[in-house]
Amino acid sequence: MNEAQGLRLRPSAAARQRRLDARLREMGRSADDPRLAEAVEDAQLLGSLQLAGIIATWDDVRVSRASGTGLEAILALRRARAAVDAASPFSVETLGIWHAAIAGRIGFRRGPRERPGIPPAPPELIPERLATLAEWLAAPSARELRPEQRAALVLARIVEILPFDDANGRVSRLAASHLMVAGGMRPPVLVGADRPRLVAAIESAFRLDTEPLGALLAEASDRALDVMVQALDRGL
Repeated sequence: MNEAQGLRLRPSAAARQRRLDARLREMGRSADDPRLAEAVEDAQLLGSLQLAGIIATWDDVRVSRASGTGLEAILALRRARAAVDAASPFSVETLGIWHAAIAGRIGFRRGPRERPGIPPAPPELIPERLATLAEWLAAPSARELRPEQRAALVLARIVEILPFDDANGRVSRLAASHLMVAGGMRPPVLVGADRPRLVAAIESAFRLDTEPLGALLAEASDRALDVMVQALDRGL
C-alpha cells in the first residue's frame, strides 16, 4: 500500500480525528465500521511484513482478506493476530501462540546468538526472562505507564531476549499492538520506512531510554486515522 508507506509526516492527531469525523459524517458511516478496522489491520500487517524484509503489496494483502489465499507470510500473520483474544493478558503463552501461528510449533531458540552490544539471552534463560517480563507487566507499577510506554518496554525486551530463531520482530510488534489496543489506543501502523528510526529507538531502549520507541509507537497509532480516511476516500 503506497499510501501506508507515506504516513510519516501528517497533521496532529486532533486534526486527523477532525478530518476523519468530517468524512464519516459526509458518507453516513460510523468509526466502528468493521471495514475501516479491516483497512487498519491490513495496513498494519503490510507494514510489519515490510519491516521483516518480506515483499508484499497492498493488493496482496487485500486479496488475501477477500479470498483467504495468497502469500503464506500474509496468511500466517493473519492467523497470529486472530489466535489471541484481544482481552487476553500478555503472557509467555501468548508469545508462543503468536510465534506458532507465524513459524510453526518449533518453540524457543535452542542455540546461542550473537549481537553487538547487549547479547541475546542464552537459550536456557529465555523462559525465565520472558516470565519475568510478563510478571513485571502485571505489576501495579507497569499499570501506571501509558499504553505506548508499556508497549515500548515489551517490544524492546522481546527483541533484546530474542526468544525465537525467526520472526522475533513480527511477534514483538504483535505484542506491542496487543498492549496498546488493550490500553484504549488504536493499533500502531508501523511501515517499512520506519526501519531506521525503529532500529535506533530499540537500541536506545536497550540503554534504558524507551521514550523514542514510545513516541514512535504513539505516532504509529495515530496513523490508523490516516488509514481510515484513505479507506473512505477509496470507497472501502
